[in-house]
Amino acid sequence: MAERRIRWQRSGVPIDVMTEGSIRDRGWRRFTARPGNLARRMRDLAPPTARGLLVAGFSALALWPFGFGSLDLVLFVVGLAGLVLVLLACLLAAATALVLRRRLRRRSTEPQRLETGSRIRTGFRVPALRRLPLLRLRWRWEEPAGVDVRLRRRGDELVEDVIARRRFDAKAIRRRFEVYDVFGLTRVALSRSEPVAVLALPNPGRLRSMPVVQSISAAEGMPHPSGTPEGDRMEIRRYAPGDSIRHIMWKTFARTRELNVRLPEKSVERARKTVAYLVTGPQDEPAAAAARVALESGALGDSWLFGTDGLEEPTAELDAALRAIARSGGRAGRPSGLAAFLERIRRQGEIHCVVFAPALPGAWTEEALAALTAFPGALSFVLATDGVIQARPMPLWRRLLYEPHEEEGIPAEQLTRLVRTLAGAGCSTVVVDRRSGRSFGRSYHQTLGATA
Repeated sequence: MAERRIRWQRSGVPIDVMTEGSIRDRGWRRFTARPGNLARRMRDLAPPTARGLLVAGFSALALWPFGFGSLDLVLFVVGLAGLVLVLLACLLAAATALVLRRRLRRRSTEPQRLETGSRIRTGFRVPALRRLPLLRLRWRWEEPAGVDVRLRRRGDELVEDVIARRRFDAKAIRRRFEVYDVFGLTRVALSRSEPVAVLALPNPGRLRSMPVVQSISAAEGMPHPSGTPEGDRMEIRRYAPGDSIRHIMWKTFARTRELNVRLPEKSVERARKTVAYLVTGPQDEPAAAAARVALESGALGDSWLFGTDGLEEPTAELDAALRAIARSGGRAGRPSGLAAFLERIRRQGEIHCVVFAPALPGAWTEEALAALTAFPGALSFVLATDGVIQARPMPLWRRLLYEPHEEEGIPAEQLTRLVRTLAGAGCSTVVVDRRSGRSFGRSYHQTLGATA
């Protein structure tokens, strides 16, 4: 029996169509989420912490049974001081949080443009609690996630610096503020949302330019008699009046006593569009950085098209392409859209596709190899990494005395296997290292010291 579909209406206008099952699921999720949200809000608004409740309990125990009951003046003073300290800290924290909430309503910052791994000053600042020596103020970003906040004291204000750990494109910032005392007895938290656009792009590192990609995507000329003499000096003929003496082949004249000239070959530029695609996955930040550098430096040429996982329609605008790179940061673990992208652009004539991918084998590798059979154009891969980890044998005494150091990068064995797989399918492959700025092409195995 098919589920009955319900059309919700508001003022006579249909706004949604849902099944009874989807309504029940949505209602159950809201019902289960409400207790957690309510408990969190109560915990944020209740000033005493677990330590504060413990101190207040022991102070009350020392005050009433022993201070009043046994007339122990020492315990009476200790208990009274503990209760007064907890109560004073709670009142000050609550009052400060209320004042802070009113001041935050008038705060606004400009749209932010961040780079992963770089410390950026956002311009957001709040008054420091210098007149209240027992209280401290801190905050962090709840949304978007993956941002570390560093606070600096500048005069009577706290200035915010942020470090983005991943790329993203967000429309708003949600900060969580906490007012607490130095003893850890009280804490009041509040959240503040601000409609500010934040764009975090991958850090290019030392990839300041992409000449390797430019040489891959460059369009070569084809010999044609109707073209202009802009090709290589390949045409040889007898000297004619008007020819420049710079083109005379003097060595041939010395041997044969004949004047011949070598002229540039007439050629026309081949009409070819370069398209680029960014594959997302684990450790894809270097690949995203390489794609960004290629777009901003013009390495893809004048006529290009860009796509990435999660982007429905390819774009030829630089700003839209950069935002697509930023939005692709949260798609790790999802299926790649490379096959659908190649299927969409295959009817646009002779096309050269440059694929930016992480230098780590994954599910995208099989999808790319399967799509090669139906793609008529040329396909090149740019594998980006943050270093290559070489397998070096470590002596026993070093393993016993030193703690193992975790290196960043891709293991050389996995990278070599990926390069061989793509080369076996007839694809040209270039490996770029964001950390050092180096690139490895055909001599990859000799450069890394691996055996082919």
